[in-house]
Amino acid sequence: MSSPEAHEHRFQTSPKVSPYCQPQRVEELWFHDGTLVLATETLLFRIYGGLLAKESPIFDDMLRLPKPKDAATVDGCPMVHLFDHGRDVEYFLKALIDYKFFLAFPSPTTFDIVTGIIRLSKKYEVDSLYKRALVHFASAFPMTVADYPICPSWDPTDEYIRALTFARELELDWALPTALYRVCAYTAIEDILNGIRVDNRWLELDPQDKLVCLQQSVELRGSASASILDFLWDPEKIEGCRNYNSTCKDERLRLRKLAEDWRTKNLPLVLWTDEEWSLCNACSTCLNVMKATHQASLEKFWDSLPQRFGLGTWDDLRERKSIALGS
Repeated sequence: MSSPEAHEHRFQTSPKVSPYCQPQRVEELWFHDGTLVLATETLLFRIYGGLLAKESPIFDDMLRLPKPKDAATVDGCPMVHLFDHGRDVEYFLKALIDYKFFLAFPSPTTFDIVTGIIRLSKKYEVDSLYKRALVHFASAFPMTVADYPICPSWDPTDEYIRALTFARELELDWALPTALYRVCAYTAIEDILNGIRVDNRWLELDPQDKLVCLQQSVELRGSASASILDFLWDPEKIEGCRNYNSTCKDERLRLRKLAEDWRTKNLPLVLWTDEEWSLCNACSTCLNVMKATHQASLEKFWDSLPQRFGLGTWDDLRERKSIALGS
């Protein structure tokens, strides 16, 4: 379906720029037999207008518009100025022209590639590419506790604030619970408050996200983490324990004291992992009960995650994700 946005991209001369920041050709996307030049503030691309028109109804509408007599040209090709970030356009065009550049999940990719392609494939209505990119993005934002810890196709390290602001920008609400949780878990308080520098610009959370992240950063390291560890001392004695002395009780108390030191750095979902069970010398009965109780606590915490951030329920968010992916 075409969009009114098509009319924002009429054939026109590129706006004047400083001679010290003239747009540069992207050689990989400068085809000498190309029929159309796309210009951003920083980058130039010479590609095939017919290909763009075939893939995107927005470009199809745009390229059907009558060309003004004074329209700018480059080597005889009409030039269209796009008000998009140059790197986003580069990733978008590469994904359209070279299928190997952006393979389906779980092929590895990067945050910048995924987000650039999502942004422009949505804007220019390239639905198949948009859905492929969404699956990549979603790999870092699971919707079930069984899929945490994550195994994404891109490295989310140090991208927590960027990922959250991107999810807000594109209204990817289904990604927000995990995105907000990871900001709370891995972002310094001063960065939550003040923002971060990205590509010579300052990126900040919106005020509501700042507030909820500050609140939950405290809450997740407090009562929420304490609840995850309750299996180590409640009940005081597990029914059916095979040790008739206090061995299992003492062992659980020892582990609880040890785990208390982890709470400031490890939030509930990774506070006690499969590796920690190897530290436990309790009897098999107590061990099985503790594992079941811990898993139940994890699932209860996970179920509460959207509500902690004022985002409804997982069922609501799964439905939105399903609609976005057309599944």
